[in-house]
Amino acid sequence: MRGTISPERIELFRRCFVGRRDVYGTYDVRTGRVRQVKASVTDDVIRKHLQGSQPYGVYLLVGERTMAVVADFDTEDLRAAVELAEAAKPYHIPAYIESSKSKGYHVWIFFAEPAPAAKARAVMRRLLFEIERPRTEVFPKHNALNANVAFGNFIHAPLFGRSVARGRTVFLDPADPNRPHPNQWNLLAGINRVSGATLDEVVQLNDLTDHTGYASRSVPPTVPSGATRGLPPCAQTMLADGVTEHQRVACFRLAVNLKKTGLPFDSALAVLTDWAKRNRPRDGKRVITKHEIVSQAACAFDKAYRACGCEDAAVSPYCDTGCPVRTTKQLNSNRVQTMSDKPEQMANDVSRSSGQPAMIASDVVQQAQRRSRLDHRASTATAECLICGATVTATSGRVQCPACGYVQCPSCPG
Repeated sequence: MRGTISPERIELFRRCFVGRRDVYGTYDVRTGRVRQVKASVTDDVIRKHLQGSQPYGVYLLVGERTMAVVADFDTEDLRAAVELAEAAKPYHIPAYIESSKSKGYHVWIFFAEPAPAAKARAVMRRLLFEIERPRTEVFPKHNALNANVAFGNFIHAPLFGRSVARGRTVFLDPADPNRPHPNQWNLLAGINRVSGATLDEVVQLNDLTDHTGYASRSVPPTVPSGATRGLPPCAQTMLADGVTEHQRVACFRLAVNLKKTGLPFDSALAVLTDWAKRNRPRDGKRVITKHEIVSQAACAFDKAYRACGCEDAAVSPYCDTGCPVRTTKQLNSNRVQTMSDKPEQMANDVSRSSGQPAMIASDVVQQAQRRSRLDHRASTATAECLICGATVTATSGRVQCPACGYVQCPSCPG
């Protein structure tokens, strides 16, 4: 960072590491003695910092708000910082890891607009709680300035010239946290900032209404009316009674089914958070955490999963004899003989066992009949099962869904 620092880079740096403009922190590079400077934060102050002649420390707390929140890991073990950044991802919170000036790492979260420090700190504390690092220091250290807290505490800003040359005070590459990002200025220019709406969603999801960073049951998540309408019987039973094992897989499958009913992501999270209260894990295992719920639900909503997971150990114990998917699977186990001989009787059987109207059951049988006669030659193919939506693979002309047994020809999906 030595040499000429352009005005554009100084302005970019100031936008990223903004705080109080009437005071800053610094230290003597020879003795390490820390001091406060009650003076304006000028471009020259930033320039000297970037060139490596005088360090700059930013007081993040301005009144009751901050543009960033930082976790300070005082250890050379990078894993804790990486775990925090990973824990933030399901909440759609980008976190950036910086190697601090002497040892350890800073994890920065930036905001699109001045955020209430109480909320910012509560969310960071929640993330640290989830990775079991609750004692980690957080900047700003206070929720607001007042008569007892005139300035708060400053944190050493990144990119101090002398330290950069040693590979310190630089941001690590999100794609490979074991090495610095190859272009620090490009990284700063492309920082993704957390909106106020996203911050509020995380606070609400984790019930951080008291801003302590720990879940409070004072404001329970709101479960939408009729949220379980349209779910298969197994999912309804799992939600009503809770589960005793395979919680994460069960959470994922429930999220897939909730998505298929058209329920929005936030509403699905509320349903799953409420469901977790009824779980009774065996063998002394803990109940699924909110972070794990968010992570599993995010995976379910990010891609076009549609399979019910009938064969999963997390789902099969709750399978219901009246489930249409199960009925169709049983139907297809002997479809070639029975469907060809007695289609009307089979339609009536499907109607009685699944509760579907006879007309709909008849359509199901007729579709299966038509597909059973198809015999195309195909070396390999994949398709989506018409009953459960699972991706199926064929080595011959016909394919059979492993989830529900429905047979479909990949060459004639219509």
